[in-house]
Amino acid sequence: MNRGHRRSVYGKAYTVVDIWHAVRATFSCWLALLISLCLVGTLLIMLLMSDFRPALWVGIWCCGSLVAASVFGWRVWQAQSPGIRIDPSSATLSFSADDLENSLHDILSLRRFFDHAQRIQIAIDDIQRLDNDTQRVGQGRSHRRRYGLNLSGDFGSYQLMFSHKQKRDECRALLVQVIRRVKGRAPSHDPNIAFPE
Repeated sequence: MNRGHRRSVYGKAYTVVDIWHAVRATFSCWLALLISLCLVGTLLIMLLMSDFRPALWVGIWCCGSLVAASVFGWRVWQAQSPGIRIDPSSATLSFSADDLENSLHDILSLRRFFDHAQRIQIAIDDIQRLDNDTQRVGQGRSHRRRYGLNLSGDFGSYQLMFSHKQKRDECRALLVQVIRRVKGRAPSHDPNIAFPE
């Protein structure tokens, strides 16, 4: 490989962009919120105004739902589309939140759903372990795979999701290089790379 084409983690920040993951996450969040708001609003209008129920009110509610879902969808896009940013100079990792629920409150408040519009930044020095994760979604011919990279350390754990294995492996390779530089020691050679303290 030509040295001029090699990526260096000693220069400026590097970004791993998975545009298909960003498109899917944005569209899924937009559609889910739009359908939920329309259904809840229509149900409330039908229950509270059983005798006097002009169709105009349902139309107004659905238009408002479309606006609210579009605003939220735009926020999700702004959080997801920048991708995963690895900054060797400040030794930080920035990514969009795509995590599991950790408590009953998180489940009831739909934290995992609304967190898609947030970005998280952690110190690379705090990462202790990287684990690959592959999930199958769907059945039969309509099934597809989702590729994850689980980070764990002093901050707890986070999951980075990718639409393709290549993007996950690219991100992991860059993280391993930066972690080796920041921590001053090479990671183990196991399939799931752990970093000794």
